[in-house]
Amino acid sequence: MKNSDGAHIQAYNAQAVVDDAHQIITAADVTTNPADALFYTVMRDQSAANTGIHARQALVDAGYCSEANLAAAAERKTEHGTDTFMATGRLAHDEEVPAAPRGRIRKDATLRERMARKLRTKPGRAAYSRRKAIVEPVFGQIMICQNGRELLLRGEAGARGEWRLLAACHNLRKIFRHTGCAGLAAARA
Repeated sequence: MKNSDGAHIQAYNAQAVVDDAHQIITAADVTTNPADALFYTVMRDQSAANTGIHARQALVDAGYCSEANLAAAAERKTEHGTDTFMATGRLAHDEEVPAAPRGRIRKDATLRERMARKLRTKPGRAAYSRRKAIVEPVFGQIMICQNGRELLLRGEAGARGEWRLLAACHNLRKIFRHTGCAGLAAARA
């Protein structure tokens, strides 16, 4: 994978889809492509296949924003009812999302402009603000609690297997914390 200096390094781009109720990872994958945008539909499909349901809402960071993904998000809304909030760009650390302009949106507005406006509304800001509290802690917990910053296995298949094992261990930890010993004993019976 290329790093920010343009040099090729042995690295992987870890992907995860996380539920908002208990921070359970519903889809996990590793790629050698530094761009997230190629994996929006792949990860959403993997999550739906793993859980058997389509999410009611998807909170997606700016790395996934592309015209193809915005079109796919609109299609998912029609087919499965998934309401997507996809950041269309990055903000500076202290910069706030500007308020939505008043009035109707232009008929010739692009998908990106429509999504940017959707994120500026009160419901859009409220929904998207939850993303950092849902998915970011999962990556932090895997990196800190499970020493998951550096994958030990070589090759894409090995790295994918190790990342998915880390995701499974993370999920088991969350399930145990949620149900405790009594919940595990009841599940065994």
